[in-house]
Amino acid sequence: MDNKKIIESEKLQVRLLNGSVLSIRALTLAERKECLALLPKDLDASKPSNFAEQWMNFQENVVHYIITRSNKDFKKEDVSHLLDSSLVEQIIKFTLKDPFSAMIGW
Repeated sequence: MDNKKIIESEKLQVRLLNGSVLSIRALTLAERKECLALLPKDLDASKPSNFAEQWMNFQENVVHYIITRSNKDFKKEDVSHLLDSSLVEQIIKFTLKDPFSAMIGW
C-alpha cells in the first residue's frame, strides 16, 4: 500500500469586477524577493504628491506581478479596472503570507 502524501500549492479563486474568475497561487520565496525589488529606490514620503503616485504605481506593479505568475495574459491596466481594494488586500495576504510567522511564538 502506498501511503505517500502529496502536498500541492494552494490556489486563491478571485472573482474580478467584470465577473470573470482567476486562480492565483502563493508566491515562491524567490518571487517574494522580486516583489521587494519593485519598491522604488527613491520613494520619499517627505514629498507627498510624488510619494502618492510612486506608492500607487508600486501597488499596481506588485499586484500585476503576482497575478501574472499564474495568469500570463492579465494586463497591468486590468489591475486598475478589474480589482477593488478588498480584492487587492485578499490577494496580497494570500500570496505574500509569511509561512514562518506562526513559529515566532514558539
